[in-house]
Amino acid sequence: MIYVHLIPILSDNYAFLLMADNGQTAIVDPGEADPIFTLLEERNIKPDMILITHYHGDHVAGLPALQERYDCPVIGKNHDDQEQFIFGNETCHIIQTPGHKSDHVCFHFPHSKILFSGDTLFVMGCGRVLDGTAEELYNSLQKLAALPDNTRVYCGHEYSLSNAEFCLHIAQENKAIQARLKEVSALRATDQPTIPSTIGLEKETNVFLHAKNSTEFAALRKRKDSF
Repeated sequence: MIYVHLIPILSDNYAFLLMADNGQTAIVDPGEADPIFTLLEERNIKPDMILITHYHGDHVAGLPALQERYDCPVIGKNHDDQEQFIFGNETCHIIQTPGHKSDHVCFHFPHSKILFSGDTLFVMGCGRVLDGTAEELYNSLQKLAALPDNTRVYCGHEYSLSNAEFCLHIAQENKAIQARLKEVSALRATDQPTIPSTIGLEKETNVFLHAKNSTEFAALRKRKDSF
């Protein structure tokens, strides 16, 4: 099994420390080096690899410093473009998820039931369409929605409260969304993380996964951009 430790960085980002039963460790999306160095030094850990979902600064700014200190391989679209790799005696599948960024990938560990979704899928939200298209992002979200419902979703930002408010604005009678907003509000009131979510919960409460086609999705994304 793989265990995940959240590392809050910057203003609202998450990086992650992965620890496998066989002793292997990895860092996901090092957008800031110092908090990661602090955690690794406290635990006397040297990462075996670094995983990158996409190449925005808030996900990779700490990468050069980590590579210089630890000299470990980097896995991500622009470094090691492959479909799968072995970590912790299990296979990780690299899912191509363009839309937010053309180079965006997600990392799925089926055995441990974990997905690192970067900025493609958020708790009750999704990334903005930047150098991709709305159709690409819609298709990428459909790939993730097809994963098993019990897959835990670790996303790259703590945007859950504003996302939940938007979802309720769109679907005011949805009881699941109402309940999820209360839960998210309570967590954020005490500065607690709202992740991980699950694929099943996102299918219930994330209006972007309720869109019937890419045209409907694009209209929702445009409304969220100015919400």
